[in-house]
Amino acid sequence: MKVFNLEIISPEGRIYKDIVSEVTLPTTTGEITVLANHAPLFTKLSDGEITIFKESGKSFITISGGFLEVSDNKVNVLADYAIRSDKIEEEKIFEARKKAEEAIKHSKDKAAVEAAEKDLRRTLIELKVAEKLKKRSRKSM
Repeated sequence: MKVFNLEIISPEGRIYKDIVSEVTLPTTTGEITVLANHAPLFTKLSDGEITIFKESGKSFITISGGFLEVSDNKVNVLADYAIRSDKIEEEKIFEARKKAEEAIKHSKDKAAVEAAEKDLRRTLIELKVAEKLKKRSRKSM
């Protein structure tokens, strides 16, 4: 099985670094899957889920925007926001969602509303990933 290096970095620090066989990422023009020996590429990422494939199984990371660079069997992701699926805490997501919805409803400041909308999109993506994880764990029981 051919492999390559994957590194995912966000403002909070390094989220992921390992040797993988495949990675699927959300771009602004649709989903892309990168395999070993992929052609060089630089593109903008959109909000969504990164799926990482290794011989030992799959893992998932939720991202919000950023950039993808593929070069010489190295894949670098610079994400505006990223969280590993195993670190998602549903209670905090629900609280953040409620807070963002309230800010959108009651704020008159355009910049504050835009920031709240971005937070809301991020929390909805995290909820989607958390639901997928629940379904996967139920199937494996």
